[in-house]
Amino acid sequence: MKKIAVISLGCPKNLVDTEHMIGLLKATGDVLFVDNLEDADIIIVNTCGFITPAKEESIDEILTAIEEKKRNPEKKVVVAGCLYQRYREELRKELPEVDVFIGVDELERSVEKILDRRFQPEKPFLYRHILTPPHIAYLKIAEGCSNNCTYCAIPLIRGPYRSRPEGEILEEAQLLADRGVKELYVIAQDTTAYGMDRREKNAIVRLLERLEAIEGIEWIRLMYTYPSHISDELIDYISGSRKVLHYLDVPFQHVTDKVLLSMGRKYFRGYIDRLIDKIRARIPDVALRSTFIVGFPSETEEDFEQLVEFLKEKKLDWVGFFKYSREEGTAAYTMGDLPEEIKESRLNFLEDIQYSIFEENNRKLIGKTVRLLVDGSAEDMEGYVEARSYRSAYEVDGVVYLKGNFKPGTFVNARITGLASNVDLVAEPIEEVGKGL
Repeated sequence: MKKIAVISLGCPKNLVDTEHMIGLLKATGDVLFVDNLEDADIIIVNTCGFITPAKEESIDEILTAIEEKKRNPEKKVVVAGCLYQRYREELRKELPEVDVFIGVDELERSVEKILDRRFQPEKPFLYRHILTPPHIAYLKIAEGCSNNCTYCAIPLIRGPYRSRPEGEILEEAQLLADRGVKELYVIAQDTTAYGMDRREKNAIVRLLERLEAIEGIEWIRLMYTYPSHISDELIDYISGSRKVLHYLDVPFQHVTDKVLLSMGRKYFRGYIDRLIDKIRARIPDVALRSTFIVGFPSETEEDFEQLVEFLKEKKLDWVGFFKYSREEGTAAYTMGDLPEEIKESRLNFLEDIQYSIFEENNRKLIGKTVRLLVDGSAEDMEGYVEARSYRSAYEVDGVVYLKGNFKPGTFVNARITGLASNVDLVAEPIEEVGKGL
């Protein structure tokens, strides 16, 4: 019986890869997964190689695993995922202590590479061990990206966009529903590009229709939508859907024409304004999430001020900010870089402004009745559980602290009674809806 410890880093798309790797290993029947590295015979680090801070975190975790191996040379260290996919030769040369390397295109060979045995199931995508709470699961519908943004290393790591077969996606979604998943997160580097590589129009709408027909799935959340790929058909479908939540994750990245052009984004400020107005007109209760890159090489003080004014004007429901990371191999690498202190000060300024917007938006919800999905106990608030409305995605947006003791996976009608912080809310139950897991 081999004891295995797994460290999964990076985005939900990488987490899904980790879940599939664990599922394939568990299918062999003679492995035991442990939490502590010192208890493990095998340490797997599934790495992220997207931006510099993620790469540094990945290297730190690999070095920690290697230290464990030095204390016990019988241990095996496995490095998988994006960092290795991007820096194969360098990592093999610099980390001779690593026993096994697995690229993002080799996950189906995990058992062979890690346990030295052959295991080739007919449908490897059905072998998956969920690492999220059991009522939540990510559903990856494509690999790679073909948008070719000048700052992004994803095409270098995962290649061009490749849509998964619809039947395969639906079969995996049905498996998740059978296991008790209530909320499904549809993810890809660009979910709205689904089917475009096969020259299919509005394939994402057809896929959502079929996912909605799966019994047991109650919430479907569409993440990572590329602005210029959001069609009128998609907006209208979401507006009238029973299960696809009135929530859209639309990474705009910036708002001035000059910076958007240098980023290689395929839209300009006028389009952003029209898109937001259109979405809000057709889905009046929509919650909009976006992300922005701060300190791109072409961003002047004037560009930054326009971004600040945009945020104040649009009052988006949720926003994430990232400092620009200069990545070798990308088109933007030759544009140079802004001083770190400028990027840091701009980031802090934007975060302060957006937190006040969060609070302003959340105060408007006090007294409203909402349907909440319980995620688990609230460690910081005795007598409460952590829950979310349709307005919040798991682990990236604010939460609602719900008074009472409800099982994870329970739907509860509640009334918002106040703010726990500028991003989190407090609520009291009205009535319980549905059963817990």
